Amino acid sequence: MDTRTRALDLGRHYLQTLGFNGFSFQTVADALGIRKASLHYYFASKEDLGMALIEEYQKSYSDWALKREHLSAEEKMEQLIQMFVKIGADHKICPGGVLCADFGAVSNAMKKKLLQFHLGQRAWLIRTLKQGIREKTFRKNLPIEETADLIQASIQGGLQVARIRGEMKSFKTLGKTLIQNLK
Repeated sequence: MDTRTRALDLGRHYLQTLGFNGFSFQTVADALGIRKASLHYYFASKEDLGMALIEEYQKSYSDWALKREHLSAEEKMEQLIQMFVKIGADHKICPGGVLCADFGAVSNAMKKKLLQFHLGQRAWLIRTLKQGIREKTFRKNLPIEETADLIQASIQGGLQVARIRGEMKSFKTLGKTLIQNLK
């Protein structure tokens, strides 16, 4: 594995376990066994590393969603919950949630990139909710945009609560409840 990829892997780990402000560029360089100046060859700054991580998360989420296009809306929602269960099972927090917590301390460029990531996930939820209504699986009077926002907030907050409690049972219950309330 090349140094850039290893730096991204470490950045991802630190971001999802410590938060963006919980590690430094030097932390990544030390873990790689290289000088901080050498890390600048791959990323001009910690912000550049952060931007690359958000881009990776966007691509990963898009790939994840594309692989599930053939599923019913209910199956997509179940898969969404499972994706976050896997994140939480590793005692991690979702990247969008952790970057929102650090929102005041990141650059405007990162804020813009994070908003794009968030809006992409929201758009997927809106499409999935509309699909569920068309399939007659979800209630037809569902306020779609508000429900998408509720789902995003519940998943991010629920994952943080489960992390504090040291268990995923509450998050799994939350996920089931969210899906049941769509019907």
